[in-house]
Amino acid sequence: MENENTNYVTYLIELSQAGRKNAFFDLCKINLRNVFTVAYRLYPDYDKAQQITLRTFLIVWENIKAFDPKKSFMLWLKNITIKLVLKELMNSGASLNPIKSKTMYVHDNERIENMIMNLPNEDRIIFVLHDIEGYDYDEMKDFLENLTEDEIKSKLLDIRKQLIINLGL
Repeated sequence: MENENTNYVTYLIELSQAGRKNAFFDLCKINLRNVFTVAYRLYPDYDKAQQITLRTFLIVWENIKAFDPKKSFMLWLKNITIKLVLKELMNSGASLNPIKSKTMYVHDNERIENMIMNLPNEDRIIFVLHDIEGYDYDEMKDFLENLTEDEIKSKLLDIRKQLIINLGL
């Protein structure tokens, strides 16, 4: 993933690194939805996803001076979020309760999103990181240290196959 910082984001990063809290709040506003979405897709509990999002921004504030503006700020945020989610899932030690399934879906997107959210933790993480967030296998190994690249690929194929079957395609 490459650097997609705009001039404005780079400017806000520089001000934040100088200790300007209002600039950091603006950075948070710009990135809040993306960070929460990643947290919620990986940990489909609304309250926990909010807590993880908040902790992400607290960690970012504590470490903003060490951030290199030549790198992707969004990637840095997502990586912190993913690590927090994985830690939370590991500490909870249990699978999340499935989200109550609706019998009627207004859009197929809702049905697909519900199926993704109800995947087992590891499967959901693999699918979201690769197929939704665009991480490559090598980047995913940084988060899924207990799996080899081949295992990740194999699991992803199985997950896709199961989602296709569940969609009735």
